[in-house]
Parts: sequence; C-alpha cells; structure tokens
Amino acid sequence: MIAKTARRTTNPARIDWNSRVSSILSSNSKIEKTPAGVPIVNSGISMAPAKRSGVLNVCPAATAGCIAACVLWFAGRTVTAVVRGAAVARTMLYRFSPDVFWSRLDKEIAAQEAAADAIGARSFVRPNAASDLDYGPEIARRHPRTTAYDYSKVRQRIRDYIAGKFPENYHVCYSVNENSTFLDVAEFLRGGANVVVVVDSYYWGSSKRYGTLPETVTFTGPTGEEITVPAVDGDIADPRTPEFDGRGVAVCLRLKSQSNSVKEAARKSGFARGFQFGGKEFSQRFVFPPARGNLVALLK
Repeated sequence: MIAKTARRTTNPARIDWNSRVSSILSSNSKIEKTPAGVPIVNSGISMAPAKRSGVLNVCPAATAGCIAACVLWFAGRTVTAVVRGAAVARTMLYRFSPDVFWSRLDKEIAAQEAAADAIGARSFVRPNAASDLDYGPEIARRHPRTTAYDYSKVRQRIRDYIAGKFPENYHVCYSVNENSTFLDVAEFLRGGANVVVVVDSYYWGSSKRYGTLPETVTFTGPTGEEITVPAVDGDIADPRTPEFDGRGVAVCLRLKSQSNSVKEAARKSGFARGFQFGGKEFSQRFVFPPARGNLVALLK
C-alpha cells in the first residue's frame, strides 16, 4: 500500500502579493458619497477585516458583534470573491512587503491629489475602510494636502485625537459597540470627538429604500447617568470630519447586510441599537427620510 503524500501548505510570505494588488486605494458605494456642493475626490484602503486574511488581525479592538455583522464583508459587493480576494491581497502586501505597500500608497495618493487639482476638488482618503490600524496619522503626515478620516474602536486613539496629538488633516471618531462604556462615550463627546452608532433602521440598497434615523441620541449608563447629543445621518455622505458633522455628535448608520442572519446577529449582540421608528413602515424610497425622535442607547 502506497502512503498518501501530505498536501503542502503554501507559505503566504513567499507569494508575490504585489502582482496580485491592482491598487492600494479603492472605492465603494459608501465612499463615493460625498457632501453635496463640495467637490471631493475620495478613496479608501479596504483590507480583509479582523482576522479574515488568516495572517493579521487588522481590527485589534473588534467585538463579536462587529465581526459577525461587518458591512465590509457581508454587504454590497464585498460578498463577491473578487472583492474579498482583493482585500486579502492588500492585507498580505501590507503584512509581508510593507515597504512596497507604502511606496505604492504614496504614489497613488499623489496621483489622486493631482486628479483632484485638475477638477478643482479636494483629496480625501479613509485609511481604514475595513480595518482599524493605527497608520492613519502617518498617512496624513506624509500627505498634508489630503484629509484622512477613520472610524475606530481603539479608545486611546480617540483620546490622542482629542489631545491634539495627530496632524490637523486627520480625524477619527469612536465606533460605539456592545462593549462600550458610558464613561468612555461621555468623555469622547465632551472632549469634542464624535461617536458612531449602528441603528437597526431599515436599509435596502438595491431598491434604494432607507429607514428613519433619530434626531438625537441619549446614551445611558448603568446607574442612570445620561448624555444627549444631536444625531447626524452618516449614510448621506462618507467623510467624517468636524467640517461636515460638527463636534460632539452621534453619527448614525443604518444596519446593512444582504443576509437576515447577519442582521439578527447584530441585533442580538447589541451591536445594532433598536429604534422605534426604524421599521420598513417608516422608510422611503430614493430619499433619506427626515430624522425623527430620540434613540436611547444603553451602555455599560
């Protein structure tokens, strides 16, 4: 009897990931949405979220809820093999050939700035379209003519932002999740940072039907303490800067996915916050409905 030969596992460090990455910067339907009347050329860096590359956790503060309902893996074109493969390849290039990654990224941002100049627009980039790495400030330093912005669950990054430790062209807001505490959220809001809340409000991109979002959000702590702030519809445009959103506000995003099971996981985990006016009966087609009511978000 001839013994079967064990299948050899390919070493990802020995693969030419550079040839597999067509571009570092990319776009999607959300990033393409920019504030009305403001000429902007925008792009993002989409990696394989959390540990989905198999070699690097690009979301060190990820929670079970956000991993289960990641919009950059379970919604829109991100469910396709082509888009997911491109995200994995970028992550691998960053992990195994960082010098090549940075060299290419610098050239692509410079080209974007030139393209923006040609049409009288401004250059924006979202370093962490599907990740939560700490390289956003470095990108902003290397490219002072581009505005960089991020969402992050890393609390210290928000504190450093409030303390003014980052370049003026870099902005970051805190992503509220099922593990967020009232003390942290209140600290960030009072410090002038913005927070992002996923709201269980109807969203069906293919039919362009959008649910209602709140006018205000009240964050409540375990002993009854509260802080109420204005809400901003974060689905209308993607850039998250004080210029467009203001300061000390709650940016609300509708829960998105092509799978009901993914949405249900987000609800059960507490990652998506229930809202009394978020049902389909309050939704509208082709337009974002006017804000209505107050969302109460219970925190630890």
